Amino acid sequence: MNKFKNAAGAYLTLNLFYETSQDKSQVLYTLKDRDHAGYPSLYRLYMDADDPTEYSFAITALDGWAHWERLTRAEWFQDYITRWRKELELRSRSAALVRIREVAAGDGKEAFQANKYLLNGQWKDKPEKRRVGAPSKQDIREAADRVFSTERTLQEDLERIKELN
Repeated sequence: MNKFKNAAGAYLTLNLFYETSQDKSQVLYTLKDRDHAGYPSLYRLYMDADDPTEYSFAITALDGWAHWERLTRAEWFQDYITRWRKELELRSRSAALVRIREVAAGDGKEAFQANKYLLNGQWKDKPEKRRVGAPSKQDIREAADRVFSTERTLQEDLERIKELN
């Protein structure tokens, strides 16, 4: 019996986690940032793996790449994986910047290039270029939120004006 699959042979997703499972007998992990209630934190394992490709993490922590893809495509998991990926990237960039600073403190051609890199702020995020084609789901969601917020503000203003008359 595969601990990562249910009785029907489908990969566990919601039932993998203490916070989302109705049946605690199949739980293997917690979604918290730290181990909780005797379950290891998948976030902690993800960060400890320090694997931007996520492949070795998927092989080690789950039933392989296909299982990881199924989990990361789940709508309810999007906020978690987005935060984890961003944090892993920031951590990697931070470590690289520390190494560049160490080189910059030295002498020679490498130090000059490292100082130039730091001085020009090349380590900073560049503004995202607008992609050609249909907008992403995230772009649509953000635009809808802006429209809804504007509409709500206008409606509230209209109500206040009506009250004044």
